[in-house]
Amino acid sequence: MQTLSVVLALIVFSSAQAKPLPDQAEPAFCHGLECPQFKTVNKTDTYELRCYLEDYKWASTVVAGFDFDEAVRMGFMRLFDYIQGDNVQKKKIDMTAPVAVELQAGQGPFCKSNFTINFFVPFKYQGNPIEPSSKDVFISTLKKFCAYVTSYGGYSDSKAVQKNAEDLKNALIKDGLGGTFVKEVYFYAGYDSPFRVFDRHNEVWFIKKESHGKIISS
Repeated sequence: MQTLSVVLALIVFSSAQAKPLPDQAEPAFCHGLECPQFKTVNKTDTYELRCYLEDYKWASTVVAGFDFDEAVRMGFMRLFDYIQGDNVQKKKIDMTAPVAVELQAGQGPFCKSNFTINFFVPFKYQGNPIEPSSKDVFISTLKKFCAYVTSYGGYSDSKAVQKNAEDLKNALIKDGLGGTFVKEVYFYAGYDSPFRVFDRHNEVWFIKKESHGKIISS
């Protein structure tokens, strides 16, 4: 089975699914898990311009020297251990969405490189995230930002990520927006375990220039 599908399977074994906050309209594709809130500014048939209006905390880990699929597998396991109790409070933390992976666009997911894998910190811990026990996991801040986002269904792997990233880049260039987004770095966001056969959701994000969208270690 494709690596992304395998590692995301562990979502179903997390302690309890997070519930939407009472005043929060979760996107349907989050399927009941807490997601960072955003506003859709513009939408075409190919992509949308989406803005995350808050600075959000994430649990993050960097995996170096592996290709995309292996890096995601390793990073997911480190972060899954963190939410299962490998933290200073020995507390189980609800699973959230998405699993966001920061990639270097020039090298692409097929190459051995550095990848930052991130779990969104639940809203109740955003103000005071639980510190990890492992030296390989850290709490980071993804500063508020806007991004051009393309969405696609089905099971995803490194080839699907690269294809959708190229398609998004080409669509933006075609629309005269080639100078408006950061080309060196982009994100893959996965939302589902492999046990969800239908209505699957994956995304690629290109960060709009003059916004942040950079993982900053706390």
